[in-house]
Amino acid sequence: MKQSVGLYQEQSLRLAMTQELKQAITLLQYSTLEMVDFLKERSLENPLLELKMPATQRELASSRVQRLKPRKIGTTTSQTFSIENFSKHGETIQQYIEQQLVDSPLSHEERLVAKRVIHYMDPNGYIQEEPATIAGQLKTTTETIEHLLTHIKQLEPAGVGARDLQECLLLQLRRKELPNRNEMAEAILENDFTLFAEKAWKTLAKKYAISLKEIQGIHDEIVQLNPRPGNKYETTERPKYIIPDLVVQKHQKQFVVSLNEEIIPQITINKQNEAALKSKNELEPYLQEKLQQCQWIVKSMEHRKHTLVKVMEEILHAQQSFFFNGPAFLKPLTLKDIAIRLDIHESTVSRATKEKYVQTPYGLFELKYFFSQGLTGQYEEEKSTKQVQQLVEELVKNENKQKPLSDQQLTNILQKQYHITISRRTVAKYRDLLNIPSSSMRKRYD
Repeated sequence: MKQSVGLYQEQSLRLAMTQELKQAITLLQYSTLEMVDFLKERSLENPLLELKMPATQRELASSRVQRLKPRKIGTTTSQTFSIENFSKHGETIQQYIEQQLVDSPLSHEERLVAKRVIHYMDPNGYIQEEPATIAGQLKTTTETIEHLLTHIKQLEPAGVGARDLQECLLLQLRRKELPNRNEMAEAILENDFTLFAEKAWKTLAKKYAISLKEIQGIHDEIVQLNPRPGNKYETTERPKYIIPDLVVQKHQKQFVVSLNEEIIPQITINKQNEAALKSKNELEPYLQEKLQQCQWIVKSMEHRKHTLVKVMEEILHAQQSFFFNGPAFLKPLTLKDIAIRLDIHESTVSRATKEKYVQTPYGLFELKYFFSQGLTGQYEEEKSTKQVQQLVEELVKNENKQKPLSDQQLTNILQKQYHITISRRTVAKYRDLLNIPSSSMRKRYD
């Protein structure tokens, strides 16, 4: 059987992703700082693109050398968006220790090596590398490194230079002066750290011939120590800033969504450069390309603004109980729900909510916070998983610490008092997500 060979014409429908569409999608998923960085890069390579940075962005640009830590997401914050909303510390842990080495009894050569040793310190203030490994890399002896590590561990803050958490806590306990020094606590941490961490207190009480109340007192003393002595200092990582992209404010009896214009650069076309380039005929194609790029960026920015506001307005509409009554009234909501309401793809909603933040009367929240699956109660009333987690957290907070609630007891309370049908395993899962220890670990022996 012969096969015919030839050219055939066929019609097909295919969606081609234009450069403009790609850019609009990319800008939508960028965080605020990523978007600003993108615009700055484009302005450097495009002589027609001119950016006017708002005051807030200029403040951030001049403060990038400082370590800024945002307040906990979801807590009440000031309505202002200034740098006052962040805490900072001006130096690294290495710099702070290096200053102390100046007046140390070490020799000049030892100080030089010590300055290199402290750069093995992680952001928590620990030096986890083996002394022999450090000695090999610094071309010195293991004995020298061990001697220098012993000296570093005597510096401030207490606990710095430790190899792990156990040594860090021990260093802090041993730094205390008599009669405040607790030798029993030191012995337990040094010899039975794992049992102590697992709260096997009955075993420890029997071994050390002390009461459970005394064990409780040792625990209360240890939890006051700092497990990460280097944590309050600057790190070498690029600092992360959290600036609200959107603002929800109450006007009379309604909530209104607005874009935080204070963080968005104004984009204009540099007319002077455009005129200069027009005078050179051979640059006409280059000029058209750059002009088109400017137009694409302006359109993409408008698309980003429009999408963010529309998505937040739909979130506001779906979560009215949250905005009127507080976080405890968060309802189940999915990305698909918003996508259907706006008649857009679910992936667009995902991009629009990725690393975007909104300032509300209840604090600063990531947009992803407003999405969670639902649980159906006894009376067909849906409650979000976040709402149930908040109930678990509240129940544990108010429990009798001498008789803490077990997971089964929490399950029973949720079913009887709040009409939420939920399994004990799910309660245990939520408790773990909230970093709440089990009932045996929460028990106090006062």
